Amino acid sequence: MEDFCWVDDSLNELVNMDIGELREMLAYEDADISFKDFLLNNGWIEENCDCYDDCEDEDEEEEDDDETELPSDQEDLAEEIADDIIDGKYTIESISGLYSPEFIARVQELI
Repeated sequence: MEDFCWVDDSLNELVNMDIGELREMLAYEDADISFKDFLLNNGWIEENCDCYDDCEDEDEEEEDDDETELPSDQEDLAEEIADDIIDGKYTIESISGLYSPEFIARVQELI
């Protein structure tokens, strides 16, 4: 799988969208494109960015910690998602493909 990075606050924008808004956007897309292409076409992600080089170094340092640490903006999002899951709005399984394993691990810790 190719690397990609979320563009600025696009992840927050996407997760805060109403399902109706997302369905409307998807209705105008060709049925044979991938979800990744949909995200690329709408400017939510960028392909082959260099953020993974920086993140890999941080991940190696974090492996020794018992608790997963995330940048503050991602930590806030993880807390919001954990609250939504606790409230029964959706399940951890429904979002696991959208986020990094470290992010999902942090959400699970918060739950």
